[in-house]
Amino acid sequence: MREKAASLPNVKLEQGTTKDGEEMKAYAPLTVVCDGCFSNLRRSLCSLMIDVPSHFVGLVLENCQLPFPNHGHVIIADPSPVLFYRISSSEIHCLVDVPGQKLPSIANGEMAKYLKTVMAPQPTLGALLMGDAFNMRHPLTGEGMTVALSDIVLLRDLLRLLKDLNNAVSLCKYLESFYTLRKPVASTINTLAGTLYKVFCASPGEAHEEMMKACFSYLRLEGEFSNGLISLLSSLNPRKVSLVVHCFSVGVYGVGRLHLELSDTRNLWLHKRQTSTL
Repeated sequence: MREKAASLPNVKLEQGTTKDGEEMKAYAPLTVVCDGCFSNLRRSLCSLMIDVPSHFVGLVLENCQLPFPNHGHVIIADPSPVLFYRISSSEIHCLVDVPGQKLPSIANGEMAKYLKTVMAPQPTLGALLMGDAFNMRHPLTGEGMTVALSDIVLLRDLLRLLKDLNNAVSLCKYLESFYTLRKPVASTINTLAGTLYKVFCASPGEAHEEMMKACFSYLRLEGEFSNGLISLLSSLNPRKVSLVVHCFSVGVYGVGRLHLELSDTRNLWLHKRQTSTL
């Protein structure tokens, strides 16, 4: 890049190395600092207020295959995302986000241990987690047993197809689908439980109180309105589309209630606040 820049007719390139204790100064009407994240000049130009939420750790994986060739992959993992993309015919670049301001040490093996135990934990052969042991939600809706029973039915159907439980490796590979198949029920109930907790939890804001009233009034409409929410809570209808429709309907219904009561400026202000929370 330096050679390319120096080849331009209006550019004069000067570079060199100073010895210990030697100081060289250069002046210009405009100085553009672009020496990267480890800038040596940043400190003299601005006050340092650097926030380091995480670090990216790079790995080069050899002779590996990605699910979708010629595409970059972003894995939403716990506790942070992981990126994969091919850089050659035999190499894949893996970028692991490590939260926190301090990186685990590579020299003493802390980094390798972190990647193996936190980012890529190895499953215990012959063991499977279900119900609250695997994933919990807010207990407000009392849905822990509902999810557990749903997991039991799902596992029962999967085990019916197996002839031999003694081969732990094959068993775990076969049961990997369990965690995927349980998501429609578990994620819908988890989301609904968290949403209802936020709605019913006490808050000093008047707009929040109006949203809580809107939720109760929505349930009083009966018919598909109340039946739909109850079917979601009971996992009789665990479809995410239904969850989105009812949550959106409650919000629209709450705004509609305020529209009908816009007789003074106070209700107009509440309408604006409630709309901003949707």
